[in-house]
Amino acid sequence: MKIILGGVPFGSGNIGDEAILKCAVRIFRRNFPEAHLAAATFAPESAVSSLQVEKLPPFGFDHAYSMRDFRKVARRFDMFVWAGGTGLSDYPQIGADLLENAQKLGLKTVIWQVGMNREFNPEYFQLHGRALKISELFGITGYLERQMEKRIRERLQICVSRCDLIALRDQPSLIELHNSGEFPAAVYGADSVILQEASAGELLKPDAEDRRSVGVCIAEKLNKRKFQQAVDFFRHLQITENVRLVFIPMSENDRKLMQPLAEQLNPALDNVFIDCTQPEDIQNVVKGCSLLLSGRLQLTIMGLNALVPGIGIANSSKIANCLNMFGLPVFNNQSVIDFDQLYEECVRWLNTPDFADRAKDVRNRMLKRLEQCESQLKELEF
Repeated sequence: MKIILGGVPFGSGNIGDEAILKCAVRIFRRNFPEAHLAAATFAPESAVSSLQVEKLPPFGFDHAYSMRDFRKVARRFDMFVWAGGTGLSDYPQIGADLLENAQKLGLKTVIWQVGMNREFNPEYFQLHGRALKISELFGITGYLERQMEKRIRERLQICVSRCDLIALRDQPSLIELHNSGEFPAAVYGADSVILQEASAGELLKPDAEDRRSVGVCIAEKLNKRKFQQAVDFFRHLQITENVRLVFIPMSENDRKLMQPLAEQLNPALDNVFIDCTQPEDIQNVVKGCSLLLSGRLQLTIMGLNALVPGIGIANSSKIANCLNMFGLPVFNNQSVIDFDQLYEECVRWLNTPDFADRAKDVRNRMLKRLEQCESQLKELEF
């Protein structure tokens, strides 16, 4: 049996995506130990070799390769797996292209722990530039954008319903998928990154002054006013709660966003800027934190893997979908953040000693759902 894992821009510098791939490989290898696995990724051969999978081009994301190229390669495979991410809303047109072409070739098609937000990616499903100006002139912007969404939902209804297994990562994603049609066989499990393991050792050394560590990942640009408010907030949190800040970038863009923020804080407080690039090392760092403020879903999941409470700082629903299961808060980064309230939540979760026990119960239920999805996966006939 030969299986393609794709449908996500793997290898593009996002550590969260690499965590998805590594955990998906682990899942498919343990369910199909004799299978030949291939990953469609931007990553160089040297980076892929450690996974012991065949490297394929990132079909759908690299314009140098067409769907015709995908079909040529896919003919020698038995299954195509849309392997995770929030692709049903972030890039549904790419996922639909891949599923439709794989289905025409007679491959088994699987949607594996993919998420879906309430809103489609504005880059693709909102008008921009000249098209926006013309549509505004005629007062039809809303109508045209609704038509774009309607068309992609109709495509999803057809190609997703034809899949041999539809396993979404959480219940809100499954509910949102049903806004595109009827999918009676669809189920939900848990994001594959719930299986991420930490590397050996202790990468985040204990603080010399025995302060607790608060992990931070800012993933969206802060305007000038919000930037200063964030600086004041972190200064206040450090002084009043005696904590060390640990900045954890999940991409190069995260690093660029957080460096100016870190530079504005008192260097004498010995904050830490993490340089890790491997998911297992990020998981290792997170387990040394007492609280996580995160704008990245996979980092949030890694925190919960280590039973570390998290507070979401993001404008998408995917982090809220995750944290809501644990009773944890989310602040919308695109609206006006109440930094006083954010501070109160930080103090609350830094001082909630029974969180780990409650979180363990939630994770166990998630792992059970993932196990049930794997049972259905293993039953697919070839």
